[in-house]
Amino acid sequence: MGKSHSSIDMSSYPYQLSDEEWRKKLTPQEYRILRQHGTEAYGQGEFCRLFPKSGHFVCKACDSPLYSANSKFKDQGWDAYSKCFYTNDRPHVIVRSGGEVGCNNCGSHLGHVFREGHSETGERQWINSICVKFVKTACDLKEDSLHAF
Repeated sequence: MGKSHSSIDMSSYPYQLSDEEWRKKLTPQEYRILRQHGTEAYGQGEFCRLFPKSGHFVCKACDSPLYSANSKFKDQGWDAYSKCFYTNDRPHVIVRSGGEVGCNNCGSHLGHVFREGHSETGERQWINSICVKFVKTACDLKEDSLHAF
């Protein structure tokens, strides 16, 4: 299942809810993956085969914008992204130990990042579909690859 939620200091993230509030907001499966660092089944995610030409993906837990549709690419198993959104040089996705990526707004677990990949940046951010929502409109935030991991 991965790291326990209690082993990561969640108090530094801007978006805060109590554990009870998270359990009310998220389904049991969403809570297991987003808050307890679980993983959905290989190749079974809702967005694994979705490659929109426009739009963006936001964190399912807090609605923070994470990735543009353009950064998503065909890979295997989980949703793959090559870049994430930045605001004031602060990435919307943070890398923790072991290459785990999380939302930089609420701290929720999203997936993992790898340096070998079939993307323009050579970076592959494998994200659990259950951790994101697709928004059909474009987002005008700047995108870049993750540098610090």
